[in-house]
Formats: sequence, structure tokens, C-alpha cells
Amino acid sequence: MHFKLMAISFAQISSTEDQRPKTTKPTIVTLNQNDAISGIEHTSDENPGDIHITESGVYVVIAAPQIGRTKGSEPRYVDIWLRKNGTDIPHSNVRLVIRTKDDKNVIVNQTMLPFNRDDIINIMMSVEVADEGLGLETIKPKGEPVIPSIIFSMHKIKEYGSFTD
Repeated sequence: MHFKLMAISFAQISSTEDQRPKTTKPTIVTLNQNDAISGIEHTSDENPGDIHITESGVYVVIAAPQIGRTKGSEPRYVDIWLRKNGTDIPHSNVRLVIRTKDDKNVIVNQTMLPFNRDDIINIMMSVEVADEGLGLETIKPKGEPVIPSIIFSMHKIKEYGSFTD
């Protein structure tokens, strides 16, 4: 009996940089650490917000940003959603309300979708106000691993040819 082993496409990519937009308009989240990656392409040098699909299939996608702020005491929100090829993915937005500069929280954004070879995925962010340091925050606890501002994970769960929208 012979088994054909299929390569599994997966990625865990993170950022060790604070990302605090200076605008309330949608902003692409950037990633600067390829923690583990195979069959998916990402570079932190050129277009660090683009995740490039190299094999068509159905993928589970999880973005887990660490949300914080630097000032203010009025409740304010941060939204995180996904884009595919420059178009927002429907029903992919999540929101977290931060009340003070001492509040920190991780929200999870997840989806399971078919992607085609050469699709580009982006994690998007918007903030309610641009002058309170709202956004993604890296935390560096003494004697412990860094808490990235975001951890992005995806893996292919099913082979397919190509899909049409």
C-alpha cells in the first residue's frame, strides 16, 4: 500500500512592533516575524501586511491582536477584520472597547474560507479616535517571552482547484 503525503500549508506570523494608527481610516496591520511558515508566502521587508496564498484550498485563518492605548479614559473601540485581494471579507469584523490606558486585551478574529493561488490576505484595523494611542501593543514582561502585538495563524484544511466569487 502506498500513501501520497500532501504538503500542509501553514503559517504563524507575528509582530513585535506597536501599531497605533494616526488616522481613523482602515489601516493594514503589518507583521515582522515569520515564526513558522510553509506553502504560504510572507516577507517582513516588502509589503509586510500581505500574506500570499501559493496553493488553492480551504484555510482556517486566525488573527489575535493585543489591543491597548496610551492615553484617555473615555471608552474607545478598535476594529479588526480581514481583506482578500483588496476587498473586505464579509462578517469578518470584531470590535474591542478599551476604557483606560491600563486596559489590555486580546480579541480573536477567525474565519474559514476558500482561497485561490495568488490571493492576498490582509489584516485590517481601524480606531475610533486617532489621538489616544489606540491600536496593537507589544508587551515586554521581564523574564518572560515578548507578548506580540498580533499573532496570525492559518492552515489549509482541504485541497481544491480554484474558486470563483
